Amino acid sequence: MTYRGGTAGLGAIPRAFVPESNLAVLTEAATSSGYFSVKQDSDGTVRWMPLVVAGAEEMFPPLSVLAAWHYLDRPPLMVRVGPYGVEALQLGERFAPTDESGRLLINYLGPPGSFPQVSISDVLDGNVPPGTFRDKIVLVGAAATGIYDMRTTPFSPVHPGVEIHASVIDNLITGHFVARPGWSETYDVFAIFTLATVAALGLWWLSPLPSLLFCGVLFATHVFLAREMFVRYGLWLNMVYPLLALTATYVSITVYEFVSEQRERRRLRNAFGQYVASEVVESIVKDPDRLQLGGEEKVLTVLFSDLKGFTSYSERYTPQQMIELLSEYYARMTERVFACGGTLKEYVGDEMMAIFGAPIDQADHAVRACAAALDMRAHRHALSEEWVAQGRPRLYARTGINSGRMLVGNLGSKYRFSYGVLGDNVNLGSRLEGLNKEYATEILVGENTVKLLGDEFLLREVDVVRVVGKEKPTRLYELLAAAGTELPASEARAMESYSAGLAAYREQRWDDALRLFHAALEQKADDGPSLVMIERSKAYMESPPGVDWDGVFVATRK
Repeated sequence: MTYRGGTAGLGAIPRAFVPESNLAVLTEAATSSGYFSVKQDSDGTVRWMPLVVAGAEEMFPPLSVLAAWHYLDRPPLMVRVGPYGVEALQLGERFAPTDESGRLLINYLGPPGSFPQVSISDVLDGNVPPGTFRDKIVLVGAAATGIYDMRTTPFSPVHPGVEIHASVIDNLITGHFVARPGWSETYDVFAIFTLATVAALGLWWLSPLPSLLFCGVLFATHVFLAREMFVRYGLWLNMVYPLLALTATYVSITVYEFVSEQRERRRLRNAFGQYVASEVVESIVKDPDRLQLGGEEKVLTVLFSDLKGFTSYSERYTPQQMIELLSEYYARMTERVFACGGTLKEYVGDEMMAIFGAPIDQADHAVRACAAALDMRAHRHALSEEWVAQGRPRLYARTGINSGRMLVGNLGSKYRFSYGVLGDNVNLGSRLEGLNKEYATEILVGENTVKLLGDEFLLREVDVVRVVGKEKPTRLYELLAAAGTELPASEARAMESYSAGLAAYREQRWDDALRLFHAALEQKADDGPSLVMIERSKAYMESPPGVDWDGVFVATRK
């Protein structure tokens, strides 16, 4: 066996140091002798056949090569050697592709039994028809399962070794090789990069289930392509590394997105867990797209509630006792805000502020705010009775509600920010809370809110006021109860008398106004708006406001 090419690549050829020869009787009878050793891959599978080994100064072919060589009438047999190792085995005009060490990737025809088998007992007994072996290569070997010469191949864990040699001979004669072309490594790199990149782009734009299906299609496409190249053209393309790159990309990005999503969920829970009900937090977490941070203009409703005269209690209670009282009160009130889907903005001293309609959109935010105010009032009265029984102070509170366009979002600076609202309508809500002092009322609602309520609540118009800091006057309404609530007969008559008195007041019919406001007081002795309007009517009787008076009261304090 000769070689062609430089000597630099000969070092890649495996060497045999202590070969074991055949029995002398076989060697003398045979025309040629070749080795039949095979080497398993690391997983125990036989995929390669070394077509040449070096021994001393010579190179020797295996049994399979010599069998094919004789069958082909012994054409010139040589090894083509390149700078980095063996390039091919040449039998005349035929070339068998090899790796650098001279190994042939075996193209198995199929599972055990792919080649015709004849039992030796049939041959010895003369049961084989004459001419059966004419012009054929006959390999004599053991095929019984219990014989040592059983190997693991890609087709079977129990494959007769003699059929491995038969497969190599068939490859050499027919030229049906499994080859790794020179461009295969370039293709492998390209496939790895392409699959990983396309998978990453798909995962970036698609939701979890579509991204899984997308990567599954990529996976199947590469498997199909590699299989077709193998089956149809005998080209061996790396299937594992590109698929590993695809899988690693999918797992990495999925894990990253999962971790990022969990981090975002924690951030949202931390950001809103103290401000909104747990149900609202979970709604935000499930659909973060509904939440637009950074500030946006929306129509919302704000609620301000302030404890009346609570600061004076500091003379009777220690700071720790004050904190305990406020904590209990705020806990009860916050629960009512959350129950109506509101967002707690903040506590400032003995005042609390809530937002309705954000961060989750609520078409009925005005209704929710008024429902929360009535619910807070009912629970505050119940808590007040409990406190009085315990020797604690009685609770009184003032509440202002207003709706309108506001700027909502994460507001503040790079040093500190929080979720909140800004705008004139927010300020007006605060002013309405303060106007309860003027009219001795509990809950005042702005006209913007009333326009959004429909017939959901019982209201009475109290006055038209120009609050501090605003030029445009606003109508004030007292929130009495939910629609369908039956007011005491005396209170209902008081509301009717007040409404009639307010009409007379605006028409500057002071005598009628006084009479009607007094009639309201007779039905409800502690009606604050009636007391206020009586004093104003008396003052205007003594000093009429003039014919151009618009009935607007100008507030001089917040």
